Amino acid sequence: MQEFNTFYFEKFEFDKTSLKAKFFYSFDKKEFFEEIIDFSSDLFEIKNTDEGILNNLLFHAHIALWISYYKLFPTKKLIIKSWFLDKNAIKFWEIFYLNWLWEFFIKNDFDFNNILNFENILDLENLQNKKIKNLEEKSLLMWWWWKDSIVSSILLEEEKREFDAFVFGKIDKIKFDTLEVLWKKTMLVKRELSENLFKLNNQGYYNGHVPITWIIAFVSLISAYLYGYKNIVLSNEASASEENTIRKWLKINHQYSKSAEFENDFREYVKNYIWDINYYSLLRNKYELEIAEIFSKKAKKYFNTFSSCNRNFVINWKKQENRWCCNCEKCAFVYLILAQYLDEKEIINIFGNNLFNNKSLIETYKWLLNLSKNKPFECVGTYEESIISFRKILETYKNKIKSWEIIKLPYILEELWNKI
Repeated sequence: MQEFNTFYFEKFEFDKTSLKAKFFYSFDKKEFFEEIIDFSSDLFEIKNTDEGILNNLLFHAHIALWISYYKLFPTKKLIIKSWFLDKNAIKFWEIFYLNWLWEFFIKNDFDFNNILNFENILDLENLQNKKIKNLEEKSLLMWWWWKDSIVSSILLEEEKREFDAFVFGKIDKIKFDTLEVLWKKTMLVKRELSENLFKLNNQGYYNGHVPITWIIAFVSLISAYLYGYKNIVLSNEASASEENTIRKWLKINHQYSKSAEFENDFREYVKNYIWDINYYSLLRNKYELEIAEIFSKKAKKYFNTFSSCNRNFVINWKKQENRWCCNCEKCAFVYLILAQYLDEKEIINIFGNNLFNNKSLIETYKWLLNLSKNKPFECVGTYEESIISFRKILETYKNKIKSWEIIKLPYILEELWNKI
């Protein structure tokens, strides 16, 4: 593996005719990357195209998208050639990336001392917020195949608020199926990653998950501006703010870019440096238990289409064979919190299996219930939510028959029922 010393934010370009943006990066001027984001849509009408505002928005997307390439070989030196960040802006970016990168560093046993040193080479005036007038009181709802965005859509419809769906990257089979049920206009922003990323991955350079919510946050600002939306709505719940583990007094949260801390910091940063958009999570004050209850009662039409399995979130989406892998931490957690609200037939119809009889998940459930190791580095709820759900399910089984002693429990319930 060739080592690199400096990561360069080279430049960005935008074609107002095709509505395609290009973002360029390099390691040491030796390995180059070009990413393309396509903002064009036949379903929506362009409202705003001010060049100054667009350049500001594109620059910030440039600083957000880089992480997909930087994580190949994190360098200590970062040179910004495409525009300028003042000291306060640099502090914001450093805090975010350090909060996200802790997990990456731990998994890859990487030395993170004195990492992330942003340097400007252009002497420009500070970026400033601009007032944008041509916006409509409507919302872009970030859409995944998960139960959370489905619950957000239900709440928006109940409040009779106008919204459209927003998808970043591609519309794969599961998204397509859930969008068919949603039946709303969908804004698809297509992404083309640099081929050099995959080449270096194959050569053994570092890999790991990216803070996709963070990336989408800055990309969605461009879409909202171009097409005149005043609100960007997410579906991040209160549980996302809990850390997965603590190392050397540092709280490490796999879901940092979904946390309340990030959301507040992002909103303040955008207000100061870009524009005062209404960016928020509709589920911020709700925990997974409440979201699961709403979903179980009001989203039955989605039962045969949705998924919350992150192993389906792959670059080559054609690999999706099933909506649930039934072996990961996310499947185990979602099964657990839904099982307390659905009858056994309903929950098995959704997953295709009774996950409480999957012996390979016993350690996973111990992690979720705080009986072993740290909480998995996954998008799962709090320990307390898992324990409450587990106890409620056990109580349901107990009440089904008179003689608790002779009940035949599913394997995992039987193994763990007296340990929590």
